[in-house]
Amino acid sequence: MPQLRDVEPLERSVEQAHRELERFLIERRGDDGVARLRLHVSTNEPATAYGISLDREVRVEACGISDTPIEISWMAEAMVFPRFKGTLCVRSEGHPARSYIELDGSYVPPSDETRTHFDATIGDEIAHATAREFLKDLKLAIEAT
Repeated sequence: MPQLRDVEPLERSVEQAHRELERFLIERRGDDGVARLRLHVSTNEPATAYGISLDREVRVEACGISDTPIEISWMAEAMVFPRFKGTLCVRSEGHPARSYIELDGSYVPPSDETRTHFDATIGDEIAHATAREFLKDLKLAIEAT
């Protein structure tokens, strides 16, 4: 499975960032204890090699919200997208008022028979665009307070 790791810097201490991340996810937690949110993903950027815009919603699930790291998974509801499974955590940047959120895991292209071709063309790009959008949304939520 291809690996996926991305980070987003925060203008918050580790303690503040973790507290706000936990609050954000708890507000979205269902009766089963899993936080669910919708993520708007678009790969229509100047750097997009194939000029493809994927404007779809992705369901993100977070388990073990009070744990570090938090278990994260996602899959698209409307079309063929890579599925992701990994962890999310807040780490120190060595500065008392700064930290970063780190997403680390792996993704699975849609099916075995198309996996190699899909990943070689746009799968990797879609997976990384999803990670970037997810971390940007979390950053906005954490720094909004």
